[in-house]
Amino acid sequence: MADKGERIGWLDGLVVGTREATVVIDPQSLDRVPDHARVLVSHAHADHTYGFRHKGVKQSTPETRDIHDALNSLGIGKFEQVKLGDRVAVDDIEIEALNAGHMLGSAQFLAHTPLSTILYTGDINCIDTLTTKAAEPQECDMLVIEATYGSPTYRFPRREQVYSEMVEWALYTINQGILPVFHVYAAGKAQEVVRLFNLYTRIPVIVSPRLDGVNRAYTKSGQPLEWKVSTSHEGRELLQKGPCIYLTTPSQNGSTAELANRRIARAYATGWAMSYWRGDAGFPLSSHADFDQLVSYIKDCKPKHVYVFTGFVDGIRRALSAALGKETKLVPSFLQRTITEQY
Repeated sequence: MADKGERIGWLDGLVVGTREATVVIDPQSLDRVPDHARVLVSHAHADHTYGFRHKGVKQSTPETRDIHDALNSLGIGKFEQVKLGDRVAVDDIEIEALNAGHMLGSAQFLAHTPLSTILYTGDINCIDTLTTKAAEPQECDMLVIEATYGSPTYRFPRREQVYSEMVEWALYTINQGILPVFHVYAAGKAQEVVRLFNLYTRIPVIVSPRLDGVNRAYTKSGQPLEWKVSTSHEGRELLQKGPCIYLTTPSQNGSTAELANRRIARAYATGWAMSYWRGDAGFPLSSHADFDQLVSYIKDCKPKHVYVFTGFVDGIRRALSAALGKETKLVPSFLQRTITEQY
């Protein structure tokens, strides 16, 4: 396939370029991103939001912006929102924002250039959860897909089973006079766990302050959540002596003053619990697609070319290639060569 001015590759993020436009998606650094480039941010987790520091125009869903604002003190300049289902034109590139199923506001970006269609998934989840709808596959020429759990080792149990086990553990722990503490990501996972205990128990849910702002962003978008923040009068009282659930981040142990007089048991909710976990309990609750979901998703997109990006790319690439019966490649750096030069 001739280049004809189309440039697709990895340069601190996915770059889709033509002679008229340059779009950079989820850059992890801005050192080599030109000021005139249009920067797209797929969702509000910190490892994907560095692009909000770009000097030029930045775009994401309004929900991603709201969650980012809840977690960060600095605002975003030159911001233009793009709602899920919208299309935006960047000169001769048209970008469509599609649900990624990963968390509130998470987006896949489908780029239409004069020569091809490129689907960038961002972090992706392919099943419904209590707070998100599954990502839907889109036919494309080129698929650039996140594959964090792209190993056959990671085949998650049914979500309903994990939900049930989490509730059972929490109720058992409370009945022993112990406070269950769940360590979860502040954005996405925390809100799913809040919703879980809202729906299936009457136990109050207390959250650390970092989770409180994200919860508010979720309720602003219409997500029904009920919680108390640990710094409120009612939250402090419940943590000190009442039956409740406490949610905080993986890196925080909670306030010493709030939990000083309580026996606590700690649980971690993450897909990595399939292989290891710390604390008293671990639950494989993930907001990413597992191996079987990835294989199915890739097949349904019917791409001519598949590229993966994640932390364990070599093993994942081999496993997916074997399962799909077609080669899965790594996204090449522009410092080496562009995707089109591999055709």
